[in-house]
Amino acid sequence: MPLLLTLAAFALRIWDLSGVPLRWDEGWSIAHAALNITDILRITAQDVHPPLYYLLLGFWQMGAGTTPFATRMFSVLASTAAVPLCFVAAAAWSGRRRVGLLAAAALAWLPLAVYYGSVTRMYALAPSFVLLALWGAFRARRNAGVVALAIGSACAMYTLYHAVWALIALGIIVVTVVTVMTVAGRKKIEVESQNAPHTLTLYSGPLLLRITIGIGLALAAYLPWLLYGIPRLFGRAAAETATNTNQQYGVGYFLTLGARDLLMTQQAGDAALLAFMALFVAGIFATLRARRSIAALALPGAMIALTLLGVSFAARQWAFNARMLICATPALALLIGWSIDALATSRITRSVAVIVLVTLADLYAPTSARFVYEKSLEVFDPYSTTTYHENITPNAQPGDAVIFNVLSPAGFYASQRTPNDPQWTYALTWDPVREPIADWQARVRTAAQQHDRLWLVLYRGLAQNSNNGDLRGWMDSNFYPARSQWGEEEVFYGLYGVTDERTMQPSATAQWPGITLTRSALSPQVRPGGVAAVRLIWRVAAPITRNYKVFVHVTKPDGFVIGQHDAAPLNDLRPFPTLPINEDVEDRHGVALPADASGELRVFIGLYDADTGERLRTMDGRDEVEIGKMET
Repeated sequence: MPLLLTLAAFALRIWDLSGVPLRWDEGWSIAHAALNITDILRITAQDVHPPLYYLLLGFWQMGAGTTPFATRMFSVLASTAAVPLCFVAAAAWSGRRRVGLLAAAALAWLPLAVYYGSVTRMYALAPSFVLLALWGAFRARRNAGVVALAIGSACAMYTLYHAVWALIALGIIVVTVVTVMTVAGRKKIEVESQNAPHTLTLYSGPLLLRITIGIGLALAAYLPWLLYGIPRLFGRAAAETATNTNQQYGVGYFLTLGARDLLMTQQAGDAALLAFMALFVAGIFATLRARRSIAALALPGAMIALTLLGVSFAARQWAFNARMLICATPALALLIGWSIDALATSRITRSVAVIVLVTLADLYAPTSARFVYEKSLEVFDPYSTTTYHENITPNAQPGDAVIFNVLSPAGFYASQRTPNDPQWTYALTWDPVREPIADWQARVRTAAQQHDRLWLVLYRGLAQNSNNGDLRGWMDSNFYPARSQWGEEEVFYGLYGVTDERTMQPSATAQWPGITLTRSALSPQVRPGGVAAVRLIWRVAAPITRNYKVFVHVTKPDGFVIGQHDAAPLNDLRPFPTLPINEDVEDRHGVALPADASGELRVFIGLYDADTGERLRTMDGRDEVEIGKMET
């Protein structure tokens, strides 16, 4: 039976696995997990999640790849593993195999667990570790239980910060029970089953020490992250609290919202909440009627209550998301299994159970058949996950490198990248993580040492309240922009050439009315398909009122243009009307050459009015100036 439930859970989670495009956070997961271990830890310390999931997903991606199906399959397997763990944990907690089977069946079906069980995020993994810790706590009289308690607790905290609430509840309840047993001089607890007493393997005295050791080992394993990652998390939370509109709501508002989201009542409505309450109340009534104790409910009740409180409190400081409640789903499954088992004790209560279950099945039919597979909770605006690959690859070369300012688009690109597409790297200047400038500059310089063509992808372009402008300006000032275009969602795509500055040779100067080209230089040699580098130094003698553009043409000896780049100074960031008077301003241009370029090439520059297209003539009457030659 546990095997059948596990297979059913797997089938529910794998259904239409790649039918929905990757969500924004899934793209982040794919890219984040692809980094080296040092970078995974460093970036995670600035994010809102701990590192274990990314580390495990990274190893998975090495073998399985980065397609949506492959990365989601990791979550499917992790979430499916929670079902047999729920069976053994619920059986250990209740002392009844049937409770274990019913709880496992509930967890296999619960909409929140199914929804996030097929999303490339850590929410699929965390419940399994919580259940491992729960099983270990009730089997701590053996060394395997102590190890399971320690590993499950530590791994859950390394997977999801909000797992801590369920773990705290577990620790409080178990330690309290064992302590009371010890003080009362009891060596074991007997739980009345339907037919005969069933003795739980909870022993006082040494058990308290063993549980304490398990918890201590978990905290010791988590201590490095407490010292390294948690201060950064609190620092980020403090920085964002001032602008958090959730402050206007009380904790009670989020508790209500959390209860609905835990049960995923978006489609089922509040009637589903009432049906669950009826199930639990009927279970308590049946238990009391049979003169059995309801003390066991303290554990799942505390796990759910503390998770709701913790997530609600955090929501007032930061944000509220249904997915943060995922570690309460094992406790919810325990409650469901216990309630149905309690109602199975008589013919009348069995009828109540059937009525409630049929009602829940009817209420949740749209949710279970459609909503959990649409993955619409995190989607607010239309977007395309293919746009990044589509905008880059037509003009890219295998030896290029692509720099992303946020990891989610990098993940979308990685999920479609083929071996002939450019490699990618990152310079994070957009939420949720913004790197120090020195960090991304060093990484881009490393990429420039290995690639002579760099692509810059700026999500939200030069939007305010971002560091995108710093990155774009630095690229325009240190490399040679050869192509600029804008795509969906205000995404800027730029191609930049890289050259050894020491090899550039001085070239011609020229003068236009009010504008002087005081110096220029170009790379004397460029490979076919590479980017020709041209550096210009402008000086204006008086304010310029016209919107002049600079054109740079690379031609064959007969004058046929094989490549060009048009832009105002600094790749359109410093138009001529904004230039300071009598100060030199550096202006870099790159010209992307075709793969069949060969022989000697000539380089011409000039100015034209962007509004009319009319070229501005030099003081000696030329409409273009040849500044030098280069070889391919």
